[in-house]
Amino acid sequence: MMTAPGRVRPSPGRVEATPRVLCVGATSESWLALSRALRPLRCVSSQVPSLESAFLEVQHTRPSLVLVHWRQLVAGAGMGLRALKLRLGLDGPPVVLVAEPETPAEVLEVGDAEGVEDCLLSPLRTHELRARLALLAGEGVPAAQVRASRARSRLLLLAGASGPLAWSGLGALLEACGHRILYSATVGGGAARVAEHGERPDLVLSREGAPGMPRGLPSSRIQPLLAGVPSLTLDAAAPVRPASLLSRIHALLGREEASLRAEARVRFCCPVSFGEAGPRGAEWRSGVSSALSPGGLLVRTLVPAKAGTAVALHILLPTLGERLETHGVVAWAHAYAPRGGVSHPYGMGVRFLGMGPPRLMQLRQLCQAEVRP
Repeated sequence: MMTAPGRVRPSPGRVEATPRVLCVGATSESWLALSRALRPLRCVSSQVPSLESAFLEVQHTRPSLVLVHWRQLVAGAGMGLRALKLRLGLDGPPVVLVAEPETPAEVLEVGDAEGVEDCLLSPLRTHELRARLALLAGEGVPAAQVRASRARSRLLLLAGASGPLAWSGLGALLEACGHRILYSATVGGGAARVAEHGERPDLVLSREGAPGMPRGLPSSRIQPLLAGVPSLTLDAAAPVRPASLLSRIHALLGREEASLRAEARVRFCCPVSFGEAGPRGAEWRSGVSSALSPGGLLVRTLVPAKAGTAVALHILLPTLGERLETHGVVAWAHAYAPRGGVSHPYGMGVRFLGMGPPRLMQLRQLCQAEVRP
């Protein structure tokens, strides 16, 4: 077979997909600022005026990131966000709330309840959007760092628990401590999920007896994964008291997390900015808190600082109209990566550092105010 003369063209390389950003909200000055921030990022952005329009839009296009303006969650619009999350699917693009310093705490609570996984503060900054798009494209966090983060956290199998709110919220409390959780209706079903993913759990919690062999799976696949794994069996007839169980669970895991005081946490939703020191000074990023305790803060964000990093915190208090400034160290972090069927929040747990008595008193008052009926 003869070939035509001339230069041989190289085979085409891999074509990278252009990231798509879907903006949900009416046209406003903040949305115009968002368009300006997106312009240098070489992404395709589109805007729809409402959550209902977004629900129809994602039937035709697959966005990489969904940005929802906080006003879309006012006046009971949370059901629209829930429907959109269901349409996007469990492995769909993350939904990020775009908030302002004066965004009411009630709106942030709706977003937290409906599965918002991050928060951007207006005025929007290009470097924050770039960091999130890089993560979604697999460029932001090296695989080795993701593996290191998972190695620092523990994988727990909760057999007989349907989700974070089961067992009086024990799963939610463990997730707030940075653990990764496998939920299963039965021990056998949980063991099957462990076998499917191939990761050995660090602890099995059950309310139906000691871990058993699931039906329909060869024992050679299950035994190496559960052999020698410590287990804790709870009395099925007694109520679960998560706060009293936490120290016992951490003792079995050989982990000390008393300083976070996660068992004393209360639901607390407010915008948070955090910065870690660098050669050019702190580069500030944003997120949203979902829980507060006298010892630390749970911050939901796709781009957390690495575990062990010292950070400065600006905690905006919408109810009081104040900004609480303090410092902390990242106790655990889960940056954006496919969860693979394991439940954990994207974000980080921050342990407060060097807080003086006046600030500690203010924190205790905030926690007490949240638990009052």
